[in-house]
Amino acid sequence: MKEEQYWILVSKKIAGEATSEELGLLEELINTNPEWKTNLENLQELWNSKPFTYQMDKHQKANDAYLLHINRLKEISPDFDTINQGREEDVTNITPLKSRYFSRFLIYSISVLLFSGAIVAMLFLTEKKQVENSTAESIKPLNEISIGKGSRSKIELPDGSKVWINSGSKLSYENYFKGNMREVQLDGEAYFDVVKDAAHPFIVHTSGIDIKVLGTAFNVKAYLSDPTIEATLIRGSIEVIDKKQPGSPKIMLKPHEKLVYNKFVVNEVRDQRADVKPVETDTYSITIKTLAKNLADSNLVETAWVYNKLVFEDERMEDLAIRMEKWYNLKISFSGEKIKNSRVSGSFVNETAVEALKELQFLVPFGFTISGNEVKIMRK
Repeated sequence: MKEEQYWILVSKKIAGEATSEELGLLEELINTNPEWKTNLENLQELWNSKPFTYQMDKHQKANDAYLLHINRLKEISPDFDTINQGREEDVTNITPLKSRYFSRFLIYSISVLLFSGAIVAMLFLTEKKQVENSTAESIKPLNEISIGKGSRSKIELPDGSKVWINSGSKLSYENYFKGNMREVQLDGEAYFDVVKDAAHPFIVHTSGIDIKVLGTAFNVKAYLSDPTIEATLIRGSIEVIDKKQPGSPKIMLKPHEKLVYNKFVVNEVRDQRADVKPVETDTYSITIKTLAKNLADSNLVETAWVYNKLVFEDERMEDLAIRMEKWYNLKISFSGEKIKNSRVSGSFVNETAVEALKELQFLVPFGFTISGNEVKIMRK
C-alpha cells in the first residue's frame, strides 16, 4: 500500500497539484525507502524534458479521451456497467469537473508510463550493449599492418611471436588469438619468429599456399603481383599446403630449405631434393632447394632484408629492379632487353638509390636518369 501511495503522491508532485501536507508525506516515504528518491529524480527529469500539456478548452478532445477511458474500463471489468449504472453521464455533457479529474488521472497514468518506459529503455540498452559485445567477440576484429615502399617494420603478435614486415607488404591478424589456431594473412614479405605452442598451431595464409608451424623461424615472400611464392625455413619445421590442390600431399621443410611455388600453370613438377616426393599434380610447379648452411642469416638472399641489407646473387637486372622499387620506393624502367637480362651479384646496406645505381654500373655498363622517384635505365 505504501508503494501505491508513493506513486500517487509522486504523480501529484510532478503534476504540480500536491498539497504541502502531501509533499511532507512523500518526503517521509522517501526517507524510509532511499531508492525511491532516485526514482523521483529520474521521473522528474523525464517529465521536464517532455512535459505533458493538456488544453482544457479543447472539450472535444477531452470528451474523446474520457470516452476511450470508459470503454477500456468496460473491457477490463465486465461488471463496470452494473457498478456504474446510473452514474455515467452523456459523454456530450461532461462537466468541467469531470474533465479536470480525467486530466489528473491521465497525468498520473502518463507519469507511471514514463517511468516504466525509462526502466524498459535502460534494460534494452543494457541488453543491446551485451549483444554488441558478444557480436564483437564473434567477429574478432582484425589488425591490419600496411608497410609502404621504402620502409620496413617489426611488430609483436598477441601470442608474443615477432614479425618483421618488408616494404610494400600487408599483414592482417586478430586482435587476440582464440580457439585452436593462431592465424595471419600475408600479402608481401615477412619474417616470422613464432613462439612454440603445440596446442595452437600457427598458420600463415597466402594467395597460393598455407604454411603451418608450431614454433619456428621462417621467411615468406608472397606478393600478389609476383608469379611465385617463397617459403624459407631457418629453424624448426613448417608444413606447406597447396590451397589450389586440397587433396595433394603436404610438404614438410627442413631447416635451410626454400620452397618455391609457381602460381601459374606449368607442365611438370620439379623437386630438387631427392628425399621429397613431388606433388601428384601436373598443374603447379613446386621446387625445393637447399640453402648454403655456412652463411649467416644476415647474408642469405632470403633473409638479409631483416638486417636492413639488400642481397642479390646471380640475379637478373630486371628482377633486382623489382626489389629495388620496393626497397627505395622507385619506379624503374628499361630501354633495352640486354640490360634487363644481365646478371649481377652483390649487396646494398646503407646506400642511397643513386649510390646503389652507381655501384651497379661497375658490374653492368648502363646509363640512367632520375626524375622524382622514376628511374630510366638505358644502354650506355
